Amino acid sequence: MINYGDEMKTYVISPSELSYICNRCAYLGKNYKLYPHRIAAGVTQTLDGMEKDYFLGDAKKIDKSLKNGEVIDPFNISFFSKVLEDNKKRPFRLKGKGDAIIKFKDGSCGIIDYKTSKFKEKNGKDYKKELGKKVLEYTPQLHGYSMLYSNLETDERFLAENSRATKPDSIKQSVSNTLSKIKTIAVKKTSLLGLVFIYPEKLLNEKNIIIDFSYKFEPVDYDIETFKGLITEYLDMLHNPKFPKATKDCGNCSYLIDGGKLINEK
Repeated sequence: MINYGDEMKTYVISPSELSYICNRCAYLGKNYKLYPHRIAAGVTQTLDGMEKDYFLGDAKKIDKSLKNGEVIDPFNISFFSKVLEDNKKRPFRLKGKGDAIIKFKDGSCGIIDYKTSKFKEKNGKDYKKELGKKVLEYTPQLHGYSMLYSNLETDERFLAENSRATKPDSIKQSVSNTLSKIKTIAVKKTSLLGLVFIYPEKLLNEKNIIIDFSYKFEPVDYDIETFKGLITEYLDMLHNPKFPKATKDCGNCSYLIDGGKLINEK
């Protein structure tokens, strides 16, 4: 088990990393701060922003079956959770930014994530099995955001220490702004988890690239106990002094530790 002095390490986990877990990549990142180099696609970020803006407001725009509520944007910035414990009483924090929160009129909330991904076959072929796999893959991510927004960190000292601001006055203002935003997005009770799959349907204009997108809402079963079990297994791996084996088909993690140095695995 990895400790720092007499204190057990408190891992910071992003909900998004729980959908496609590669043990070796996670171990390298969390314990050695070695992360695979990734290039963010600007056009993807632009499209994500448009999708978020489109669904703001009446929750029934997402799906008419949803109860009355308002879709809000959780400010497109990352928040920390308080220190939480897994099933073995080990500390961890969550940190991330979700796509949308629904504030229902009954006081409960929904956690929504948008996925620009195929959700049906254009030729009418049954796609239920493939869609079910996608829903299963993203289920941990939604539970992570639910737990995050239900346990947002409000300790001013912690927020100040983790602020990007550098000057005292700026740090103070940053903390104040964060606390104000937390009041808006804090979740007291989660009553819905859901995915909105969005996919280009057809080209509307041959002279200009105007594309018609269709979308489909898929509810996700809320099972926080199973999620806590997943977090516990994840922390088992991260705290284990034994280095994880490479994950099959992962092109980023084919390394091992040799005398404290990373070398390519043959």
